[in-house]
Amino acid sequence: MSSHRSGNLAVAAITATLLFAYLLFSATAANTAAARESLAQGFADVPPAVDDIQLTALEKPGTDGNAALAVVYARDQPLPDSIPLDVAGKTVKLARDPKDPQRFTANINFDFDAFVKEQEARQKLAERKPALPVFDGREVVGEGRFVFLDPAKLREQIKGHAIIRIPHDIFLDPPLLTSPAHSLMVTDPLVVEDPTRTFDACTNAGNPDGAWTFNKLMTDMANTPLTGVQPGDFVENWLKTWQTTAVVNSFPITQRPNINSLVLSTWPRDINGRLDLRRSPMRLLAIVNRLDLRNNAVYGGGRAGEGRFVFGVMRRLSGGGCAQMRFTVILEYGLPLRGCPAIRSFAQQWGDLDAFALGSATYNGALQDITDQFTRANASPSRPNGSAINQIRSNENALNPTWELREFNVLPSHQLALVTAKQTPHTSFNTNNPSITALADYVNANQAAVIAEVHNVPLTFAGSPFLTGASRNTQTVWKHDAIVDNDARHHLSLNTCDSCHGAETQTGNFLHVAPRNPGVASQLSRFLVGTGGTVSSPTTFTMNDPVDGVTPRTYGDLLRRQSDLASLQSSACLSGGLLAELHAFHLTSLAISTE
Repeated sequence: MSSHRSGNLAVAAITATLLFAYLLFSATAANTAAARESLAQGFADVPPAVDDIQLTALEKPGTDGNAALAVVYARDQPLPDSIPLDVAGKTVKLARDPKDPQRFTANINFDFDAFVKEQEARQKLAERKPALPVFDGREVVGEGRFVFLDPAKLREQIKGHAIIRIPHDIFLDPPLLTSPAHSLMVTDPLVVEDPTRTFDACTNAGNPDGAWTFNKLMTDMANTPLTGVQPGDFVENWLKTWQTTAVVNSFPITQRPNINSLVLSTWPRDINGRLDLRRSPMRLLAIVNRLDLRNNAVYGGGRAGEGRFVFGVMRRLSGGGCAQMRFTVILEYGLPLRGCPAIRSFAQQWGDLDAFALGSATYNGALQDITDQFTRANASPSRPNGSAINQIRSNENALNPTWELREFNVLPSHQLALVTAKQTPHTSFNTNNPSITALADYVNANQAAVIAEVHNVPLTFAGSPFLTGASRNTQTVWKHDAIVDNDARHHLSLNTCDSCHGAETQTGNFLHVAPRNPGVASQLSRFLVGTGGTVSSPTTFTMNDPVDGVTPRTYGDLLRRQSDLASLQSSACLSGGLLAELHAFHLTSLAISTE
């Protein structure tokens, strides 16, 4: 299937083909009426493939809407008899057409005026920049035309109540309108060393209680008024997990006792003997917008993406001062938002940061207004500790020569605990041993889903534990001679923690955001900014596939996120945004570990 990567293919066509194959492969699971009715529950993560969307302005609008919507889904994929849609916060149900089992219809409220204005804007943008980079997942696969519906003809169709056919390619993301340095990957020292919001224990600069300090973030995560857990104990209990060998999903995670000499023993304590979080040896490296990790809101998606803080762990020296360690900690918060209008508004808040000078008092204040929404105590009352934190990830070889990535969740016990490293099988399966074929069997059995990056590596496979407890990087890629399709191998490997941070993307130091010295910005990987690119002006880089040695793999992840944010913040939820989500061809894996 590697031929789908050649030429100037539109991302919609690529992903539609893969998703169709995946759903066709899965169709046997939906033979009963009950199974068919339950299918819609998973559409937020894996939307069904759409062949056609038709929209008609009603001559006599009613209480149920002003437009007739018809969605024709691709054949030979399992579909329920009715499909609930979230249309700007209101649930409507697409009903199956008894004359055509692939056609589903409903009356909806639709903002035709806004849709015409969107097409007028696209027409002007197309004149300025007719070609755009096209992404298949996280790879650049060519260029695509920036297209639009003719606004004059569209007005005639609306006025005449004619059927308007909505092609998928009018949803190709708009030109790159946002500044990644302002709105996606904030690394400027004027921000990450803001004297009122950050603190550096190595230089004693800043405010120990500032909004972006490790102290404040972990104190809000511990949420003592709700849990009774003291923040210092919360952090120390977490760090002590490195002191003993743990077992996760039956796989041992070997102890790294140097956590004591390098971190815990030199961390100052308060008068009660607890870790003094106001003097945390954590240097802020980046504040990161990951709205691109959201799922499909029109099918009831409840995940709006993430906001992240990346810290470098510093080693205190006996004579005073600190030394840099290759040890990062990433706080990854789920955004407590639901529905297109709320998510779009949040995207627009990020985009609005472009109007302010990076690092100015106005910019930093506006950025805090954004981050407070997901970092504050009780941001997600229904979750453990009331915290919006999804997971914490550590990434280091300071405690042991072998790089290791660990993942932690807040449990109902109110403490952080080791959990599986998502999307990554245990390293014992990464072998060409002909008697150990679980990796090949998994990839071959789920080939289309893996290529489309809509797979989830399971806890167990073929009756045995499969998902790893921690991810160790030995600068190898995931492969097995029995894997039928190298493109499937590549997508599986790219979505693992170790190979995304390693050989599959030629990230030699296992870090996409590197530790830094005071006064300078963190160095970003080529995967993020490309060859010679910067956070302000990202570009791409191309490497040959590490297994076949021939297929070009081109990355530029900040460009992809930039395009995605521009599309999201400019969408109208009652017009083009709704239709784009129905087409749902631009899918993003929800479990990648990249900063």
